[in-house]
Amino acid sequence: MDKTIKWKFDEDDDDELDSKGIKTLIDTERNNKAKQGIIIINQEFTPQLMEWVIYSLKAAETSRLIDDIEIYINSNGGDVTALLPMIDLIDIIQKPIKTIVLGKAYSCGALLLLCGHKGKRMAYKNSEILLHEVGGGIYGKSTQVRHEAERLQRFNELAIKLIRERTKMSEAQIDKFMHSNQDIFITSEQAWEFGIIDQIIGKDPKDEKLNFRKKPITTSV
Repeated sequence: MDKTIKWKFDEDDDDELDSKGIKTLIDTERNNKAKQGIIIINQEFTPQLMEWVIYSLKAAETSRLIDDIEIYINSNGGDVTALLPMIDLIDIIQKPIKTIVLGKAYSCGALLLLCGHKGKRMAYKNSEILLHEVGGGIYGKSTQVRHEAERLQRFNELAIKLIRERTKMSEAQIDKFMHSNQDIFITSEQAWEFGIIDQIIGKDPKDEKLNFRKKPITTSV
C-alpha cells in the first residue's frame, strides 16, 4: 500500500497555499533553531519579534545544553522600541553571544549587530550594513509633536552612544552616518575597518587587509 501523502487543492489556491506552507515551515524551523541557541531575525523589528527574541534568549541562557548563543540578522530594521529590550538583555547575559549578518543589517539590525560580545560580531562577506539616524513620522498637536521629537532625539543619542562605545569610528565618521541626507550602505570589509564587526565569514584569514591594524582607522565613505 502506497503511504505517500498527496496534497490536492484547486489551482487558484496554489500561490496562497504555497506561501502559507513555506512561512509555516520557516517559522517551525526558526523555533527549532532557537531551542538550540540559534536565533534567526529575518524580518522587521516589531513588538512581536521582541517578545520572541527575549523568550528565546532567556531560554538559551538557562539551558545547560547551550554554550554559545548565535543571533543571525537579515533585516531592514524597524521599531527601535522593539530593539532596546533586546540590547538590555544581551548586555547582562553571561553566555557568549555572537551576532552574525547574513544578508543585510539595516538600522535596528545594525545596532543589534554592535551588541554582540567582544570578538563575536561577524558578517558574511557579501553582507550589507546600514547605520543611520533614527526617524519616524510625527503627527498631532504641537505639544505631542514636540514630545515625539524629543523622544526621537533621545533614541538618536542612544544610537550614537552605542556606535561611539562599540566601534572604531571617529566623531566625524559617526556624524556623517547619523546626519547624512541620504543613507550610506557599507560592505562587510568596510564594516570591519570601522570596527563594526570583528570578523568576516568566508574571507581568507590570511588576507593581509584583515590583520587588525595598530594605526588609526582612516577609511572614508
